[in-house]
This record gives sequence, structure tokens and C-alpha cells, in this order.
Amino acid sequence: MIAVEVTLLTGRYVATAHHDRREHEWPPHPARLFSALVATWADADVPDADERHALEWLEGQAAPAITASPSADVAVRRSVSHFVPVNDASVVAGAQYRRRDEQLDDHLDEFYRELESAGGEVTRAVERLRDKIDKERDVASMVDPVGATNPKAAVALLPDGRGKQERQFPSVTPERSQVTFCWEAAPPSDVTAALDALLGRVTRIGHSSSLVSCRLLPTAPEPTMRPGTGTTILRCTQRGQLAALEQMYAAHEGTRPRAMPFVGVRYTNVDTKGGAASAVVRPDVAGELVVFELPGDKRHLPLTRTVECAEALRGAIFYHADDPLPEGLSGHLPDGRPSRDPHIAFLALPNVGHNHADGRLMGMAVMLPDGLDEAAARAALRAIGLWERAEPNGQCRLTLLGGAVLDLQRKQPPFEFKSLEPQSWSRQSHDWASATPIALPKNPGRLTQGSPAARAKAWAAAEDQVRQSCAHVGLPEPATVAVSLDPLMIGARPAAAFPVFVQGSRRGDVVRRRLVHATLRFDAEVEGPVVLGSGRFLGLGLMRPLPARRTSPETRDGRGQDER
Repeated sequence: MIAVEVTLLTGRYVATAHHDRREHEWPPHPARLFSALVATWADADVPDADERHALEWLEGQAAPAITASPSADVAVRRSVSHFVPVNDASVVAGAQYRRRDEQLDDHLDEFYRELESAGGEVTRAVERLRDKIDKERDVASMVDPVGATNPKAAVALLPDGRGKQERQFPSVTPERSQVTFCWEAAPPSDVTAALDALLGRVTRIGHSSSLVSCRLLPTAPEPTMRPGTGTTILRCTQRGQLAALEQMYAAHEGTRPRAMPFVGVRYTNVDTKGGAASAVVRPDVAGELVVFELPGDKRHLPLTRTVECAEALRGAIFYHADDPLPEGLSGHLPDGRPSRDPHIAFLALPNVGHNHADGRLMGMAVMLPDGLDEAAARAALRAIGLWERAEPNGQCRLTLLGGAVLDLQRKQPPFEFKSLEPQSWSRQSHDWASATPIALPKNPGRLTQGSPAARAKAWAAAEDQVRQSCAHVGLPEPATVAVSLDPLMIGARPAAAFPVFVQGSRRGDVVRRRLVHATLRFDAEVEGPVVLGSGRFLGLGLMRPLPARRTSPETRDGRGQDER
């Protein structure tokens, strides 16, 4: 085992995502750490052979486990555009350089022909050609005489006169300034010594403002991210990484645009609560979220359009997936019957649950259940990748009913908006409330009409349907259930405001599902995401954890009020 600890000396990490220069990167990718080591090694007057051997050993190891602040504990600084002067202004125009270069080549060819014909003797003709060569090489003569300098090129040397290039410097501030990378392989003693010396000279990772100190640790802390599965893709190294970096440097020479070579590795978050996690239960359908952010000018869609957006998201993923669709992706068996196993859900993420919530949709998400088979997970992620490649700038185009177009952007954690943060939907809690109404599996009867006794019976049936929905996804029976037609958290919308939700029955007819809001309290802590009811795979029944016990004193007959 070898563990490398990186300490962010300023408390901030400044680095752009490889697929979008406006986006940040967190945690630092293993390939970026390796590039920092290579840059430090190559910066020496005489690069050390032992350190090169250590780098070649490190590049061939499997992807490391990572310990870093989880995305929920990372503050994201909003990226803004800065226009900075270009660095390669010159007082000598490029055309002059090219013209002199061509003349110099001609004089050199003539010089060697004349010298060869003279048998190696320096004749007057040879001396004249040598004088011409020296004159062409005298670049100072182009700028030293007063009035000889190109005025426009001279002005371009000054910051105010140089052209401006748009740049972004996205940064994040984690709760903890330490990031640890741990490789399982045990290196030879000479490799350990060389890496220790090299790490002591690393001063930055990412942007030049990301100052760091690095060291080897005798023991590694518990990881927060492990490679192998998951939806977060980090750039890692592979054999030949050092040679590839050297080859690329020979091409760009540190001045021209370049891209870091890497191999993408899937990472998953690790529960770090230890023994406390054993008392926590999680639904069968819960899993990691692949999050897509709505563009700023399209965040006016109300959450009442949840099903419409979720169906469009599902259709886009299906369109780009290879046939035949795996059961875990389609949700159906080969004969068309519904799958009994957990399968992928398509969700809309609304702005709800806080004092300034307005109920707008902030983004979408594809939820891959923890128990999803690997073939279905790979099919979904591949379809998402093909979807991104099909559109410019990696955007995912979503077409809604009526022809409205949304260009979604897939996001990696941490997130600027809490509504997009998976932790906002998966945090452990005893108390949960519906952000979107639950589609009850069976009709409970009339909730607002009939005699008081009939209404009471219908409300009791609705509560029982919610309890059954919890059992259907593997949750224990809630200690208390309160149902309502009114929203039970800030930003949510009344159940009646949502379009009619219909599904086909096994008999082939169409069934209209009753929609209700609910609050739940469990005796044990439940970890999400939690989605309940018949519309759970299309965004209905999305529950949000409550920070403390919040139950409505009375929710019957649709009169429930959120207690806040």
C-alpha cells in the first residue's frame, strides 16, 4: 500500500473540468496528480533516473482509492469570465520572421554549394554569403533603430494594447484541505524513496494558484471514493502515461493548447459512517444519480411538468442505447411484462424544501439502483455518452411535447445548486415529505366527496396505499403516515395541479392513478433517494428528507399545512 496526501495550502482547489473549461474539478483526478509529479521531475536541471523509474511504476498501478471531502461539504465558487491579455505579443510581425527565415534558408543553401565548389576554401563569394547570413540572423537590427519598429506590434506589448482572451478560473473550497490517494500495491523501497523526494518538491496541482504540499502517509484513511463502479468518471493513468506526456510536450512545448492523456475510471462514493450505517435502511430502487442541469434561461418549467420531462429523458436515453435494451434499463422483460427487479428511474429535480423555494425544475437525473446489473448500467452510461457526442459542446438535447427544446448539461459533483446535489435527496433521516405527489397503486375512493364516514375510509385507504408503496421498495412500514392533497413543503405544488397520470393495466385498459402528497416518519433512519408509488420511475413520488421531525398536525380532507 502507498498513500499520498495532498494538502491545499490556500484551502481552495482551482482546476477546470476536462470536458468544459467553465466547470470545476473535484476531487483532483489521479491523472492530474501524476502530471504534477511529472512536471516537477522534468523541471530539474538533470531529471533523476530513479524518479523516472518511480513514475513508470506508479503509472502502471490500478486506479487509487480517494479520501476527500464529499461533494455536499464542498463550496463551489460560481465561474465568471475573465478577459486576460495574450502572452505572445511581438514587436516583429510574423510575416517579417517568415520572410527572413526563407531568405536565410536560401543563403545557407548557396553558402554550402559555393564552399563545396571552392574545395572548402573561404573565397570572397563565400565571405559575402556569410555576411548575408549574419545579417539575416541579426534580429536586433529590426527593432533597435528608432522608427523601425512596427507601431501596432509595439503597442501590443502593453497590457492595454494586447488582445484579450476569455478565461474561466472555476474553484472549489472543500471542508477539509487534505486529499489522499491510496494505491493497493506495495512499491519497492527505492520507488518509495524516489516518490517521497519527488512529492516534497511538488508545489501546485491544477492552476498555478492551487498551491499544495504533498507527502507519503504511513497509513491511509478510510476512502470516500472507490474505483470500479459508479457514475462519477475520474481521469486516471495507464502504462505509457509518462512517455505520452513527453511526446505531447515535444509538440506543444508548454505554450500551445494541449490535453492531458488519461483513461476514464468509474468511481462510487463510500459510506464513511462505519457502524452507524448498519442501522440505516435504503430502498431497493435507490442508487447513484447521473445529474443534468437545465440551462439558466430554461429554469422556468414548473415541477408539474415532471412526468413530461422524465418521459422525454427516458426517450432520449432509449434512442441512443443499443438494441435490445437490457431489462434493467427498459424496465420490461423480453415479452413486454414489467420487470420485478429494480431498474433505472428518470427523475426531475425541483427547487423545493427551503425558505426561498419556488418549485421550478433545476435539472433532471437518471438513477441507477445499487442492485442494477452491470450490463444495464453500462448500457445506460454508454447511451448518455453517445447522447453527449451527438450534440455540440457536449450538451444533451431534450425535446418536449410541442417541440420545446432543452439543452441539458451533465454535471459532476460538487454542484452549485443544492437541488442538484444528490445528498439533498439521499441524506439519512427519520422524516420524509413528498416533493412530487405519489401515484397510488390502487384507487382509495373519493377523498373530497361523500359522507364524512366515506371520506374517512378513503383517506385511511390512501394512507394504507402509501404504506404498501414503502413495502414495495423494501422499506419498513412507517411509524406514521399523513396524506394530503395540498403540498407539504415549500415550493411543492398541489396534487390537483399535476396532469392526470394514467398507466396501462395488465388487462390492457388504462388506469388513472390518484395523486396525493405525504409525510412519513420511520423508526429507523432511511437513506435515499426515496421514490414511491406507481409513477416512481418517471419522477412522481420523489421524497425529500426533512432535517427534523416535521409532521402536519392534521392533513385529512386536504387541509394539511407544512409546519415550519
